[in-house]
Amino acid sequence: MTEDSEWQKVWDARMKGLEAAFGRSDKTHLHATIPFDLGIDLGGSPDVVSFSGFTNGKLYVTTDLIGCTDQKPNSQGNYELAVAHQGDEDWGVDIICRLAYYTLENVLEDGETMDIAEATPDGSTIAALLFKRIASLKFQGKPANVICCIGITKPELNLCFKKGSNALLKEFPKDYILTEMNRESHV
Repeated sequence: MTEDSEWQKVWDARMKGLEAAFGRSDKTHLHATIPFDLGIDLGGSPDVVSFSGFTNGKLYVTTDLIGCTDQKPNSQGNYELAVAHQGDEDWGVDIICRLAYYTLENVLEDGETMDIAEATPDGSTIAALLFKRIASLKFQGKPANVICCIGITKPELNLCFKKGSNALLKEFPKDYILTEMNRESHV
């Protein structure tokens, strides 16, 4: 089997799992100029696909982590990263692409938070990310999942510290996963 046909086989398996979870992907896929496997030092980046029918915004999901033997799996196996926006923002896509390399050395688990205030655009009300598992799936017979990175405000982060992320999720509108750069706090 050639390297190209092996890549296609893995891509097809990933897409099958992701589309089973989120519906048909959008036609345009963001393929990295320099592949993820070449590493961040060479400018590598994961491919990203988008889904317009899953939420009231657009969901962007990495496609190089499930099945990646270098990734440190979370409690549910290998995982892809996702972010949802109302519009065609590139900030969130950039964050999940950078976090993809982070997952090679660190585990991101459902319900955890990460302070990102320094990485947000000027004027943003987002202070941290809340990681929420939004899908569980199978990849080549093994469990896998998708962790959504939800931008949260400082008061929301404080609530997570005091009462846990489940308390914050109860304050959000039903099925809320959007990262809106300038929004009022839900608490």
